Amino acid sequence: MAEIYLDAPAIDPPPGVTANIDDPPNHNGAVIAIYTVSIFITTIFVLIRLYAKFVFLKAPRLEDYLLIPTFGVYLGHCVFWLMMIHTTGHFVHLWDFTVGGMAPYYRNGFYATILYEAVMLAIKPMILLEWMRIFASAGPRTAFDWTCYALATINILLYLGSILTDSVSCHPREYWWDRTIEGYCADTRKLPIVTGVLNAVIDLFILLLPQGIIWRLQMSTRKRLGVSIVFLVGTISVGAAITRTVLSFTYAGSSDVTFNFSLAGTFTLIEMTAAIVVFAAPTVPKPTYHLVKVAGSSVGRLIGSNRSGSGAYASDTAASKANAYHSINDQGRNSVVMMKLRSSRSKGSVRPSTGADSEAELALPGRATRHLIQRN
Repeated sequence: MAEIYLDAPAIDPPPGVTANIDDPPNHNGAVIAIYTVSIFITTIFVLIRLYAKFVFLKAPRLEDYLLIPTFGVYLGHCVFWLMMIHTTGHFVHLWDFTVGGMAPYYRNGFYATILYEAVMLAIKPMILLEWMRIFASAGPRTAFDWTCYALATINILLYLGSILTDSVSCHPREYWWDRTIEGYCADTRKLPIVTGVLNAVIDLFILLLPQGIIWRLQMSTRKRLGVSIVFLVGTISVGAAITRTVLSFTYAGSSDVTFNFSLAGTFTLIEMTAAIVVFAAPTVPKPTYHLVKVAGSSVGRLIGSNRSGSGAYASDTAASKANAYHSINDQGRNSVVMMKLRSSRSKGSVRPSTGADSEAELALPGRATRHLIQRN
């Protein structure tokens, strides 16, 4: 009897719909594609950020050390969410689930949710701390600084509360994902709505916070626009947070919880990815330019070295005066090439900082760092 119960559909399908528990339709391929692209983008930005602070500037800060475990937690979330593919699958309607198939699906979803909350708990204060360093000014703490502190504190309390609530709302904890055992859960259906609204408001404040300072910098409108766009990458995170909040309303009033859970989870990934990119983006342009120049110089030296070696070989093996004269011309031509290569490197390359550069020099172009206006 127990096996028959576990193999039964989780709920009755809507009128006119036939349950398909043997081979339910899903969108696992789309989930794999979205997660693969997101992981790739995030990894690139994280690596450039770490290179910028540990190698280029040689001046890592607290938030740079925190980025490493935060990125690890992000990858952990991705692993658990992708493991859900090996259960009934993503974007499967609840009536296509069996009763027994819900437990492994929601078990992975539970841990993925906790890890998402841990990432958001850390990454937003890291963003705010980074922006305080970029837009730092002499003198006592300003409204900008205190706003950053307030937002960071609210964010930490919000996600700590979410993690604790998810962890203790069911007794035993396994009842969160396995309703075939004895247990009970507190009614937390409204919690995602409350946290979603607060989360979207925090994201919106973080998005708009630096814009007032950027547009008062003493530099051309084109440069202001370029810097502003870098800091507006957070628009993606805000959009994902708002969408996830709207879905929370749907989730609270719908019986098709598995399909909605997959949909909301997709936007949590987008939100996390965008937040990490927001944190890393201001430091990306200059180190990337440096890496490109170094790679170009290395290729140029390799080509020049090969040409120089060919000329030397011709000079050593030539017997006639004509050949000797020709080899001298080759050698001279190679010398010019090498001289140009060295000149190009000395004028065009960007050398790693010895520690004197600041976050502002990475994030803001040229003279803008010397013209940060006094904030009220």
